[in-house]
Amino acid sequence: MTDRVGPDAGLRDPEEPTWRWRIDLAMLREAAEIRRRDPTEFRAAVLTFFGFGGRDDGRILRRMHNHPEGRRVLEQRIPLPPGILEPERLRQLPEETLGYQYWQHCHEQGLDPMLISRESQRVSKEIPATEEHRFVYDRYRDSHDFWHVLTGWGTDMAGEAGIIAWTYAQVRNRAYLLIFLLNALMCLSRGRPDVFRTCWKGYRHGVRSPLLLAIDWSGQLERPLRDVRRDLGIELAPEYPIFHMADAPGAPQDLPGV
Repeated sequence: MTDRVGPDAGLRDPEEPTWRWRIDLAMLREAAEIRRRDPTEFRAAVLTFFGFGGRDDGRILRRMHNHPEGRRVLEQRIPLPPGILEPERLRQLPEETLGYQYWQHCHEQGLDPMLISRESQRVSKEIPATEEHRFVYDRYRDSHDFWHVLTGWGTDMAGEAGIIAWTYAQVRNRAYLLIFLLNALMCLSRGRPDVFRTCWKGYRHGVRSPLLLAIDWSGQLERPLRDVRRDLGIELAPEYPIFHMADAPGAPQDLPGV
């Protein structure tokens, strides 16, 4: 892929850019307070992301504008297929298809992508963004578990750190950088320094991967997952030592995320 560009190429900046990186201590304090009251409250995870500067999307906006398919996705506001947020629609597809494998992933993990998207939207709509900026953020937010399936990164603690590092390599949002470092530090505190190496593998994997945010996924869900990976040039995640945080004494049961 040859879409490395200068800092301002192709991006029509609003008068006051909404994508600058800003740490928001008030959001981080609110997230910490919510976690103390209820560690399972999803709002805390979203506030953590935005508190770490989650509107830092200038680089992915530039990259999309300078990527032929990415620019088309932006200009036409091409949506993700309905099955991404409603995986139950994909249950009847053949087992080898991308769509079925995604449904199975969500079913086995007990995930409701629509609920996650809706709860995240309640927070994100409070934070300024242009229409184009919101479209890009919503697209990569709703793709997180879809990307798990495409790339092969697991949902254990180390795998989550790896996919977040992969995502940082793709979108260059520094909130992801802080979150995967935080996750790695949490693992380090439980005697697993190898997760830092897993994060590095995830980052390098993301650098090598095609820009998945720029792909029009229409028609791809019905195809065999193996063929989709082959045709798009998506490498499987490298091997890494699995680590389930819940197995560590005193470990938190939730994970900072988007």
